Amino acid sequence: MCSGREVDAVVTAAGLRELLEAGRYQDIKAAFENVPAADAARMLLELPERQRALVFRLLDKDIALLAFEQLEPADQQELLEALQDHEVLHLLEGMSADDRARLLDEMPAKVATRLLARLTPENREATALLLGYAPETAGRIMTPDYISLRASTTAREALEKIRRAGVDSETIYYLYVTDEARRLQGVLSLRQLVLADPDAVVGDLAERNVIHVHTDTDQEQAARLIEMHDLLAIPVVDSENRLVGIVTVDDAVDVLDRETTEDFARLAAMSPAETGDQYFRLSFLGRLVRRLPWLVVLLVAQVLSGGLISLYEQTLADVIALAVFIPMIMATSGNTGAQSVTLAVRGLATGEVEPRHFWRVFAQEIATGFGLGLVLGAVASLVALLITGDPRLGMAVAAAIWGNVIVVGGIGTLLPFILRAARVDPAVASAPLITTLGDAVSLLIYFNAARILYGL
Repeated sequence: MCSGREVDAVVTAAGLRELLEAGRYQDIKAAFENVPAADAARMLLELPERQRALVFRLLDKDIALLAFEQLEPADQQELLEALQDHEVLHLLEGMSADDRARLLDEMPAKVATRLLARLTPENREATALLLGYAPETAGRIMTPDYISLRASTTAREALEKIRRAGVDSETIYYLYVTDEARRLQGVLSLRQLVLADPDAVVGDLAERNVIHVHTDTDQEQAARLIEMHDLLAIPVVDSENRLVGIVTVDDAVDVLDRETTEDFARLAAMSPAETGDQYFRLSFLGRLVRRLPWLVVLLVAQVLSGGLISLYEQTLADVIALAVFIPMIMATSGNTGAQSVTLAVRGLATGEVEPRHFWRVFAQEIATGFGLGLVLGAVASLVALLITGDPRLGMAVAAAIWGNVIVVGGIGTLLPFILRAARVDPAVASAPLITTLGDAVSLLIYFNAARILYGL
């Protein structure tokens, strides 16, 4: 057994490679015994792929399982490809039902079917149940490992049941009260149970108004409820209100992290696959294909903006200095629109903003745009005046900036709500649309303000 200091010295990527080269396999196994699962997973990832599976095989089975569960899905798949079927089966048998279902779901169908058939009947049934629910629903990510009690159970009897069944449960902090048909009746915490009179009846202790979701509830909605109510888990019921599982807070965090990553990737006109742990696994062609579509859309949009400029060719010919400030005005428009879109998309995605809040949000953004436009317009006007010495040009620039910030800011707020109502993902379409509309609006305001001020 290595001491804590020896472990710290040994368990580094370089240290592991040295031990591997020296064939000191027992030392590697011993070095991982005092290392937290998250650190063990991190160290595995720092090893070359050909050495990763070898070190993983050397770990104690319990440590290996805990480290494996800390890996990202793509890293898990990569490691599984290097293991034999019997090694993969051992991992699957040791995992919780929800983690097992997620892992099998990401495997090729033939491989998943083969492994599922070789699981123990109990694990196979629990896993098949979860895989039977639609993807990205609460039913798909829930775990069937929970503790339920009858309303007539005493606190003493309940604690005894927890001692017997708690080891196999995902969490024992929430205890769910059900009737003979498994219909959800109430919930109480372990704290309530421990502090209660031993002869108190669970039905009298339980909270009857239980926050819950259904098996077909969107996984993000379930995760938001856990976040909103500061829960450690949320019960999942079927169409007949029968308790079938729970979604735990760790799974909720994973869901929210994944959803946020996807939303911001789409907002940047990128594929979610290019973010997070998938980035280094995409080929050159894969990155090209995922980025190209929206970039083509944006390219076409810029061509249209160029066509709009050509409509005011005579205005530019009469006041050539107008061309100097086009990039600044278009950039300000783009930045303003991006800010408004990002705030609206994030608000809708997190649930902080709902469709019923539209007019309130819209009014606030217009008011904010009014103030920002005054400040930015004044600064831009001063810059234009200092560069050209032409007060009319300064006024045209100021009017364009002020109008752009108000109008484009309003459009940027409006778009995500409209797209949401049309059942189009706001994160996907908002960025390209606001870019196109923002450029058009900024040019129209700028050139028309100039024509009025110069009498063209």
